[in-house]
Amino acid sequence: MSPKTTKKTTSKITSITKKPKATAKKKVKEPDPYEYSKDFLKEMKQMLLKMREELLEDVTKAAKEESNHLRFDVGDFYDHASEDRQRELALTLSNRERDKLMLIEQALKRVEEGTYGICEVTGEKIGEERLRVLPFTLLSVEAQEEIERGG
Repeated sequence: MSPKTTKKTTSKITSITKKPKATAKKKVKEPDPYEYSKDFLKEMKQMLLKMREELLEDVTKAAKEESNHLRFDVGDFYDHASEDRQRELALTLSNRERDKLMLIEQALKRVEEGTYGICEVTGEKIGEERLRVLPFTLLSVEAQEEIERGG
């Protein structure tokens, strides 16, 4: 074989054994079943912040009203008994408000940590519709129903 023939044969073999260049394919990111869109999370955060603000305003207003009431409190025994009952009811409501505020704060923390919207019982993603109605919930509809059935 002459050097020319060897060169041609070698280039043919090289061209046959060379791997074709990989075409650049963009990987399409599969949606994570546990992730919400950034827009949805932003919407939920704004909703939680608004709920917190309104709740704090209501509590402040109620505390001022109670303070004013006590300052001018004059009356007989029955008036005081009735007013004590109303105050007790107001305190119960404020306990509920305090619990709600705590749940809102925890939900805001979960948004920041990236764990928002995961059911504490099932570990599954809570539906967006449920979160829009009750943005601080810790349970999916299924888990809530199971708890209510006593299971």
